Amino acid sequence: MKRCRKQIYLLPEQNEELSKLSLATGRSESSIVREALSEYLTKVRKKANTYTNPLSKLLELKVESEVADGSEQHDRDIYEAPGRDLP
Repeated sequence: MKRCRKQIYLLPEQNEELSKLSLATGRSESSIVREALSEYLTKVRKKANTYTNPLSKLLELKVESEVADGSEQHDRDIYEAPGRDLP
């Protein structure tokens, strides 16, 4: 299984608990972190499925535009009706 390297910073208490758990279970610290992260992601994903974030609906919208850079003249691109110029 291919893995991606990540760097995280733990609080000293978290680091100590992780080290103790690793010694007590005979598992690597990275294995424990991966399992904990998987459980967290599963829990959050289920929670996210029950709550619809209003911004997620915006991401689903498909807006056709000839604009290559939406940061320039965004008011025109958002509010202007096709073929009509803003004052």
